[in-house]
Amino acid sequence: MSIPFRYVAKVGAYLVRQQLLGRKRYPLVLMMEPLFRCNLACAGCGKIDYPDPILNKRLSVEDALASVDECGAPVVVIAGGEPLLHKDLAAIVEGVIARKKFAIVCTNALLLAKKIDQFKPNPYFTWSIHLDGDKEMHDHAVSQDGVFERAIEAVKLANPRASASPPTAPSSPTPILSARRPSSTN
Repeated sequence: MSIPFRYVAKVGAYLVRQQLLGRKRYPLVLMMEPLFRCNLACAGCGKIDYPDPILNKRLSVEDALASVDECGAPVVVIAGGEPLLHKDLAAIVEGVIARKKFAIVCTNALLLAKKIDQFKPNPYFTWSIHLDGDKEMHDHAVSQDGVFERAIEAVKLANPRASASPPTAPSSPTPILSARRPSSTN
């Protein structure tokens, strides 16, 4: 999948600006986890082992956006737990986009069909749908049958032209499927 020109230009301009300002260290991506709670109990994930007081905590919209402002990175990746469980996720995403930052929501996609209408198509917004390989491998990794198929249906719902892209980090064994909803705006 190609990277949209707007993304390349905005992030590139940010990098050039940091260099011109003489900064040797600066944030490029804010990794935000507005909650730890998840709707899966994957065998390899330690998040389900946290006590309920931690699993029940939610980052408020105000705190989430204050983090975006404080960090200043041009890209905000929202993960979790399962971010679609956060009742104010759409407001957080809208706030990130209003700041002209790229919002990427990492999801297992189980709630995407139910929640997708809360998110407006925008060139600053992307879904990143987590898959752990093919159907058999993924369903085994998440300890639940049928999750792979539900995720694939969510990709089709988000964008019929979605395609596999390489992992987000060289050390990551997890292929990422990213999908963009069609947008009438540029």
